[in-house]
Amino acid sequence: MDPILLALGIQATLRAAQAGADLYGEHARTRKIFLPDLELPPGTRQVQLAGFLTENPQLAAGNRDFSEIWDAENQELTTTQAEAIDEAYARMLEHQAKLQLIGAGREENNARHEAQMLAAGRMVEQWREERKPPSALIRMGLTLADIGLEFVAAHPAILGAGGRGETLIAAFATRLSLLLPDNTAAFGPKADFADRVLGIFLRAGLGTLSDHSSLVFRDADIARLLSGVTKPIVDSLPETVAEQYDYRKLVDALAGPAAAAAFRMLAENPEGYLGKNFADDKALGAVTTALFEQIQVSAQGGNIVEAFGEPGLIHLYQAALGVAVERPELFTGEDNSVKVTLLRELLGGAAATLKAHPDFEGPIGVSLAAMALETVGRNAPALSRLNPDEPWEQVALTALQQMAAGLSGALRDTAADGAPKGALKSFSRAQLLELGRVVLTQVAESPGMLGIRRTEVQAILASIAAAMAADGNLLLSPEEWTTIAGIAARQAGANPGRLFGLSLDDPRKALAAQVIQSVLEVAEEAWATGGRANGSVLFGKTLEAALAATLEGLAGDVAAVAAKPDLPGLLLRSILEQAAAHPENFGSAGVLGAFRTFIGPVMAKGLIPAAGRIAETLSV
Repeated sequence: MDPILLALGIQATLRAAQAGADLYGEHARTRKIFLPDLELPPGTRQVQLAGFLTENPQLAAGNRDFSEIWDAENQELTTTQAEAIDEAYARMLEHQAKLQLIGAGREENNARHEAQMLAAGRMVEQWREERKPPSALIRMGLTLADIGLEFVAAHPAILGAGGRGETLIAAFATRLSLLLPDNTAAFGPKADFADRVLGIFLRAGLGTLSDHSSLVFRDADIARLLSGVTKPIVDSLPETVAEQYDYRKLVDALAGPAAAAAFRMLAENPEGYLGKNFADDKALGAVTTALFEQIQVSAQGGNIVEAFGEPGLIHLYQAALGVAVERPELFTGEDNSVKVTLLRELLGGAAATLKAHPDFEGPIGVSLAAMALETVGRNAPALSRLNPDEPWEQVALTALQQMAAGLSGALRDTAADGAPKGALKSFSRAQLLELGRVVLTQVAESPGMLGIRRTEVQAILASIAAAMAADGNLLLSPEEWTTIAGIAARQAGANPGRLFGLSLDDPRKALAAQVIQSVLEVAEEAWATGGRANGSVLFGKTLEAALAATLEGLAGDVAAVAAKPDLPGLLLRSILEQAAAHPENFGSAGVLGAFRTFIGPVMAKGLIPAAGRIAETLSV
């Protein structure tokens, strides 16, 4: 069956339904329906076709659809093949409709196009009535028509004549062959399965159109989605009935969200994706194949679905699709082969990592995994230049492992009541995720910090988490601690090995962790003597600014503070003593001004300024 004819037939059926008219009924002047009332002789298609070709020998000889099935000498059909008969029958209807339209005054070119749609529409209607389509292609075409008809009443704007929904369905119809193997007879049980998956994707596409009033999908985008996302799901159907049963259940749960994720990615990034060729279908296929092959492992005793949950798997899938669109070369080899294994290993490794860190099972762990995949994937070219022997997916897995390990250590160091210590108890799961995101984003700005044999991500998170655990009076909010973590990561990137070192033996011994601790101890002392009632200013934004100045000071001369990490705290205590003696003159701005003035020299030389010099600075 000609895909163009099939697409036209579906369009004709949808337009007739949209107009509330029968395909062969008269149409209102305002309706773009083209429906003359064809009078056909009785009998089967073969009988009607034989009579037509007998009466029109010039057409029988001049049209290949007729000549290939007609023996002019014996005036009989030479085949009973349903598809060939249907093609010729559609051409017969087209010819008769064209003659009637011209007879009714229609211009010839318009009549030709309308007659073609009418004939194609009549064929689709007959297949729908018979419900015995002769091929997998036609069966899928009817699925498109039926789903379109479901949407006609509910979404008239997108499925009117020439509407965006009709255009989308036509794009699907003209590219159905992408889902079919060369030998359709060997398609076997996959034919019905392909039909089901196709319907899932069309519903997702129409739903996306209804949610985005200005969105239009290009034919090329639909072709890539079909070959890169839909086909791998169909191709992954196992051979045995038992395995097929398990796989179909998982596909029922995951294919709809997967299709919605792919269309949503297009809809939410029209300039990024629709303004250029939408990714490489091989890259999309690698991502989709990896997911739908790996879920079969879970059906046979693995832990992918159990570890991530169905929504979590779709979250990871969407993250991987985003990377495939931006960096398709990451999923194909030098010989243009598809790298399916790498994402399967990443999914399996991520599941094992989260299982090893129960604090991050569930949505937060999935979000951490997606974050690592996206951040590392988008920075993969720079990583490859720096570390050509380290596959990007292994670097992403290492980043996930380090984020989970860096935060888990602090979460497991609990107080007597079992709750996390210090500021950690005020962090929600979403805020912990944001903390990890900020650190990883800053680290990615210095790709040399990422790698299979690098531990800086874990060192930064573990050190900051240890400092947060020491914030017993909750002097900083989660948002303020997150800001401090970002500054620490940025300074660590600019000063390799200086702030956090490269050892994970005790994160509290890192230089950055010790200077933060020295400032916190002074702040805790000031709060313990009466807090706000006693005029303490070292909390919230003021404390955040003091810690920021301390971390930024580590980029300079640290000869003294490296040997004596409590110097920032000693300086701050001296400043607070002077401020406390004259509270009517010195507030938070003065304290911060003095601290910023002296922190650099103190870190370098180790000499705390005299009280008089501090007082002079405070009074400026």
